[in-house]
Amino acid sequence: MRSTQWKVHFKSAPSEVYRAISTPHGRSRFWADSARETDGVIHFVLPGGRTDDAPIEQAVKDQLYVVRLSGERLTFSVASDGTRGTDLTLSHEGNPDPVSWVSLLLRLKAHVDFGADLRNHDPHRVTDYIDGC
Repeated sequence: MRSTQWKVHFKSAPSEVYRAISTPHGRSRFWADSARETDGVIHFVLPGGRTDDAPIEQAVKDQLYVVRLSGERLTFSVASDGTRGTDLTLSHEGNPDPVSWVSLLLRLKAHVDFGADLRNHDPHRVTDYIDGC
């Protein structure tokens, strides 16, 4: 198992970035078709009908959000950039698949900073498409 990190800067405040990651509505705007939460577990419905349950391991408002998805640990560290923006670090522990997580971060930035949805929303173009999930 490997650990990898990616960093992204947002023009938006830490509370906006954290809300997108940590709420069902936020996650469904950039990550999943549905991402409802029950008893500390996110129930993901992903493009193409894939489903997965992700226990929330840690949640510190506007600072840290940790989930375990498909046996892999995702740690979202949210920090103010010292002005009005946010520096986000995503740490991934598991089998490396950099395209998926970089794509997720780009979709998150597009959603939070620009209100855009970069997903293709085409059920026939899910596997092997960067914009498919």
